[in-house]
Formats: sequence, C-alpha cells, structure tokens
Amino acid sequence: MTFLVENEQNAYARLIADGLRDVLEELHAIDLVDLVSFIRFDRHAAIEDLLQSSTELFFKEGTITFGWNAWVDMAWGDMPSVTLGMEFNHRDVCVFFNLTLRAMEQAVEVVAVVFDPECPEPAERRRRLKKALSDALLPRAARRLPVLPLRRGSGRAARPR
Repeated sequence: MTFLVENEQNAYARLIADGLRDVLEELHAIDLVDLVSFIRFDRHAAIEDLLQSSTELFFKEGTITFGWNAWVDMAWGDMPSVTLGMEFNHRDVCVFFNLTLRAMEQAVEVVAVVFDPECPEPAERRRRLKKALSDALLPRAARRLPVLPLRRGSGRAARPR
C-alpha cells in the first residue's frame, strides 16, 4: 500500500474527481431523501444498485464500486451532505476514496492507493492512475445511455412518468 503525502493525495483526488465528472451528474439525479433513508436504515444494497446504475453508463463493469460505507451529515440550518465510501479498481491500480455529495458541490477524498507492482516515484504513480482511469472509461460510442421513446409526430423524446 502506498502511504500518501498531502499534495500527492490532492493530485489523486483531482484525477478521480475529473474521471467521475459524468457520474457525479448522474448521482445528483437521485432524490436526496431516498439516499439519506437508505443510509439511515442500512440499505447498502439499494445504494450499491443506484451507484452501479450511475457508473455503468460511463465505466467498464466493476471498475467503480461502492464500499458499503456511507454516512450523512445533516444539521438544522445546514445543507445536508452524503459521503459514500468508494473504490476504483482497474489494471494495476486500486484507489479507496470517499465521495461527498452536497447540493452545489462534490468532493473526493483519497483514503489509500495500491499499485501492483509497487511504484516509488510520485510522477509515475500519477501517470499510472491517469492511464487506468482513461482505460476504465467506456468509449463514447459504447456508453449505454437510456433511450426514451419518441412522442408521435413531435420528434422529441417523451418524458418518463
């Protein structure tokens, strides 16, 4: 396991956050009340299903997973935040990170990184993580975006009910 210094940890967090940009947009479509309820009542399988549905649109299967660890920070007068323990695992890189969702922002905190084989050079570790993230992304043409049926005669997609 690689123990991180703060600037290295921030560099990894930026790489992960950048790679998850599309996923984060998907996650904001989840009703916050549902997510908080799932966390409160330990419905980790339901959270895993929601996260899998959001990540499978953009990443190869099994590369981004839920670590069955989640918590809510909610106080009177403050905007709630939800933190999800996540894992990125592809090729020879494994990153454990916390993904925090708030109303207007998200944050990624890298907890640990494992390289196999071990890599002592920080620049090489960043390069390997960037390459693993890039390779884990589905090509744009292969992304399985939901297809909505067209309204008759309008040429526009019907809104789901």
